[in-house]
Amino acid sequence: MIEYESLILFAIPWIVYRTIVFAFKKPFSIKTEFIKALFYFSIIFIYCLTIFPFPFYVYPYEKGNAFQLMNLIPFASIYGSLTHFYYMVPLRNIGGNILLFMPLGFAIPLRYKVNKLWKVMLIGLFISFTVEVVQLFISIRSFDVDDLILNTLGTIMGLIVYRLFILVTKSAKQKETIDLMSKT
Repeated sequence: MIEYESLILFAIPWIVYRTIVFAFKKPFSIKTEFIKALFYFSIIFIYCLTIFPFPFYVYPYEKGNAFQLMNLIPFASIYGSLTHFYYMVPLRNIGGNILLFMPLGFAIPLRYKVNKLWKVMLIGLFISFTVEVVQLFISIRSFDVDDLILNTLGTIMGLIVYRLFILVTKSAKQKETIDLMSKT
């Protein structure tokens, strides 16, 4: 589970930084600040959940060299999760990896005006790959190619949610404009 103290440790520098920026840059936009914070905290959320080990029990056969534990076979751990006897394993592994990167897929086009699928997908893949490489050096974590697949899928799904959000807000604005024009 996420340690709330670690989130607070990342929130305080963000608040101090944005306060200093605001002091020197007078125009203040809540929308802009929200977009920047969404991107920043989606990265911090990913970092907190993937780099800091979960307090789950580590089975003795899972301890060892991270290079021995790595999975380079696509869909191997996904298949293992789906065939596991306990329903929470696929939910936590597959669903968790996808949900973890969805906020990032939503935040990238908001923050950087990047709306092309392949660009957002590459950014999500790069961030996921970076996390997986860092996990090689953490004793109870390991590199898993399936995490790359699921995290990238989560980034794509976040982009899809973003595009749906834009469609809904545009159609609501158009409907409001049409309603206003018909009343006059």
